[in-house]
Amino acid sequence: MLKIGIVAEYNPFHNGHLYQIRKIKEIFGKNVFIAVVISGDFVQRGEISFLDKWEKTQVNLEYGVNLITELPLYYSIQNAEIFSKMATQILDYLGMDIQVFGAEEENIEVLQKVLDLQKSQDYKDKLMEYMKKGNSYSTSQRLALKEYGLDRIVKSNNILALEYMREIEKSNLKIKPFIVKREISEYNEEKVEKEREEFASASFLRNELEKILEEFCGDKNLKSKKLILEKLEKIQKFVPKKSFEIILENLEFKIKNGINWQKLKKEIFKIVKYKILTEKKEKIMKIYDINCEIYARIYRGAAISKNYKEFLENTKSRNLSNKRVERIILNILLNIKAEMMDFEINYVRILGFDKKGQKYLKKIRENNNFEDIEGKNDFEKKNIFVNWKDIEKFGSFSENNGNMENSENIKNFKIQENFFKKIKIEKNGFLLKELFLEKREKLNPIIYLNNQN
Repeated sequence: MLKIGIVAEYNPFHNGHLYQIRKIKEIFGKNVFIAVVISGDFVQRGEISFLDKWEKTQVNLEYGVNLITELPLYYSIQNAEIFSKMATQILDYLGMDIQVFGAEEENIEVLQKVLDLQKSQDYKDKLMEYMKKGNSYSTSQRLALKEYGLDRIVKSNNILALEYMREIEKSNLKIKPFIVKREISEYNEEKVEKEREEFASASFLRNELEKILEEFCGDKNLKSKKLILEKLEKIQKFVPKKSFEIILENLEFKIKNGINWQKLKKEIFKIVKYKILTEKKEKIMKIYDINCEIYARIYRGAAISKNYKEFLENTKSRNLSNKRVERIILNILLNIKAEMMDFEINYVRILGFDKKGQKYLKKIRENNNFEDIEGKNDFEKKNIFVNWKDIEKFGSFSENNGNMENSENIKNFKIQENFFKKIKIEKNGFLLKELFLEKREKLNPIIYLNNQN
């Protein structure tokens, strides 16, 4: 059985995502096994996800995904390099044969050419030259690639694709890359043409949903439901039926409970401002992705800003984008420290599975091995869990009686120590979700046994 892996945010799940799943089955066969690694309640842009992890899992199972796992919170909210690196490692850890990803460039050889080029000293010199002139990293990358006639490659999905391929090559992973060309919509588009009938980006869909939230937030009895449905007609054609149903339920819950993004950002800013201005510099400096220059900017920004928007404007610089600042805000809120970011996979959390996924998990459990059920390959322990409490138990402290002067024991002890810290970060995320979205974390996966895909 061929095993295909996908990495996605599905925020929300739209027709482009369904197209990719159907294309996979068209190319590799209907009986292919599909596993997905998703970011959960917090996403790579440094924001709270519009749909939570369980809503994403539901719609994935409805449309033919067999196994859904979560990219741990402390990796899902970092830059494209870390997000891609760790998600790809999880797919490889799960035993997937091929990683399929969408990209604007459909020729994988062109992307490989860019990867090879970026290793050269000539390219590195050009990149550094443009950065010294005051350009951001992204702009410098585009300008450097332009000299080789490859500047068209600097697009959102191509950048992620390059990072997936870079990680596969760098870590010598078994999984192989495969592109399904992204159809029509741009990743960050905020408007679509009226004649567009099928595809629109998640960014466009979120913007439209946020407008509805702003307009109707606080309508506890949903007196405006008819008007809300009329507004939703603008996006309904761009999402599958089950996804639309989940989006509507999500909207109704947020409207009834007075939850919208402006309110959330207002609350987030209050907490972060308090932490930045009252914590000692040494403590804030331990947070991941903060250096002296960044600390100075965010401290000044917090001191002079009255709201979230002002804070972003007052901290932004040539080398510090708004999105990076938003990721740093979450790192501070969640207390993600640099010392714990060891880029190890301590566990894989299963969010949902269907019958085929259940069988695959059973084989892993019985054989402790992915690729060869007859046991011809070496056995390898896989820390894969379907219940959050089991992850906590697995990470419970056991005294290290080994010789701490032994470098291997010291390394293992450090990994174990970081494991406890990572579990605490995940639980911090559960608490923030409860405070901001009024939703408690589920501890068990969604089991979907009616899927005929």
